[in-house]
Amino acid sequence: MKKISLLLAGLLSIFLVACSNQKNADGKLNIVTTFYPIYEFTKQVAGDKANVELLIGAGTEPHDYEPSAKAVAKIQDADAFVYENENMETWVPDTLKTLKNKEEKVIKATGNMLLLPGGEEEEDHDHGEEGHHHEYDPHVWLSPKRAIKMVEHIRDSLSKAYPDKKAAFEKNAAAYIKKLEALDKEFEAGLANAKQKSFVTQHAAFNYLALDYGLKQVPISGLSPDSEPSASRLAELTEYIKKNKIKYIYFEENASQALASTLAKETGVELDVLNPLESLTEKQTKDGADYISIMQANLKALKKTTDQEGAEIAAEKEEDTKTVQNGYFEDSAVKDRTLSDYAGEWQSVYPYLKDGTLDQVFDYKAKLTGKMTAAEYKDYYDKGYKTDISNINITDKTMEFVVDGKSKKYTYKYVGKHTLTYSKGNRGVRFMFEATDADAGQYKYVQFSDHNIAPTKAAHFHIFYGGENQEALFDELENWPTYYPSKLTGQEIAQEMLAH
Repeated sequence: MKKISLLLAGLLSIFLVACSNQKNADGKLNIVTTFYPIYEFTKQVAGDKANVELLIGAGTEPHDYEPSAKAVAKIQDADAFVYENENMETWVPDTLKTLKNKEEKVIKATGNMLLLPGGEEEEDHDHGEEGHHHEYDPHVWLSPKRAIKMVEHIRDSLSKAYPDKKAAFEKNAAAYIKKLEALDKEFEAGLANAKQKSFVTQHAAFNYLALDYGLKQVPISGLSPDSEPSASRLAELTEYIKKNKIKYIYFEENASQALASTLAKETGVELDVLNPLESLTEKQTKDGADYISIMQANLKALKKTTDQEGAEIAAEKEEDTKTVQNGYFEDSAVKDRTLSDYAGEWQSVYPYLKDGTLDQVFDYKAKLTGKMTAAEYKDYYDKGYKTDISNINITDKTMEFVVDGKSKKYTYKYVGKHTLTYSKGNRGVRFMFEATDADAGQYKYVQFSDHNIAPTKAAHFHIFYGGENQEALFDELENWPTYYPSKLTGQEIAQEMLAH
C-alpha cells in the first residue's frame, strides 16, 4: 500500500511539474481580473500574450464578493492582478495585505482617476435588501470616455511590469481604444441634442455617463425588477412619475411583467434596461455580446428618453444644501475656538494647482455646475489659492510659516470671531488670532476659515493674514490660501476636495 501511495505521489509530482513546464513553455502571462469590464479591458490589452482569468462571474456582486482560499492563491500566483477600485471591490485591500511581493503586479484600473462622492443605493436592489454605500462612486467604466483612460492605464501598467511585451500591449490597446473612441463618438452624436436630459434609473450607476455626455441621472429607490412595490410606495411613485411626466424608468435587468403591467396601468410609464455591465450572462456571452455592443444597446435605450421633449426631472428627495458647511447657520451656534483646532503640519494646495494635479477637480466642477469652464475654474482657484507660504506648522500656541525653505515662528493668542455675509446670502466665520511677538510683521494678524462654526479639529483651512489690523482682513474675499495635512499626497487632496 505504501509503495502504491509513493508511486501515486511520484506520478502526481511529475504531472504537476509537466503542467508547470507547459504553462511556462507558451510564454504567456497569467493575469487574474475581478469582474467583467476589467476582464474585457485587460484581455483586449494583453491579447495573445496572456491568459486572462475572470474571478467574479455572473450572479455575484463585485463589492460583496469574498474570495475563497483558492481565489486568493490564484491572485498570489498570478503574474498580474487587475481590479477596478477599492470602492467597487471592497474586499481587495484586505486581500492584498495577505499577499507577498505583489506590489509590482497589482494594477488598479482607475489609476489616478478621481471619483465622485458615493451614496446610499436603492433599498431593493439586488446588492442586498438594506442597500449598500459607496464612499466614492466607482462606476466609471460606464462612460466610454473613462473606459479609454482605464484601458490606457492597464496598458501602461502591464508595459511597465513586463517591458518585453510592451510593443504588443501598445498595439493591442491602440486597436481597442480606436473602437472605444468610435463608441464615444456614437454617444456624443446620439446625445448632443438631447431634448430631455434627465433619465430615471433603478440602479444609481450611470452618473459618470450622464456627466460626460451632458445628461442628468435621477436615481429612484424602492423598486425591484422582480417584485411589485408596496401599496404606499406605489402611491408615492405614481404621484412622482405623473408630476414629472416621466416616460421611462431604466432597470439593470428585464423587470417582471407584473411590475411592468402595474406601473404602466397606474402611471403610464414604460420600463427599459440600462445594463451596468458588472457581468455578462452565459447567454450574452454565447450570443457574442461584449462591452461595446452592450454600451451601444444602452445608448439606444437612453435615446428613448433623450429623443423626447421633456423638462428637467427633480429628484424625489432634494439634497439639503443649506448646511453649516455651505454657510447657513444661526448666530447662537457660533462658538469660540482655540488654536489647537488647527494644530498640525499643513501644506499649501497651490503647487498642486500649478502642476496640474487639481485639473480633474476643475473638470468635474465645470460638468457638475455648468457655471464656468474647467479653464475658468482653474483661473478662479489660481487667484484664490495663490501664496508663497508652502507650509504652516501649528501647535496650540504657535504658528510657523515656511517660505522658500525659510521659516518664521510666532506665538499667538485667540482674540475672537467675526461672521461675514456673502453676496449669495450665505455666511462664513473667521476665527481671529494675534501674535504676541513684536516682530511678527505681516503675520501679526491671522484669521482662519474652515467651514466650521464651533470647536472641532480642522480637516483643512483657508488662512488670511496681514500686519495692519483684523478689520482689514475682513475685506479679503478673493485670495484664500488653502492648506491640507502635509501627510496627504496631491492625489489624496484632490479627491478630498472633490468629495467636500
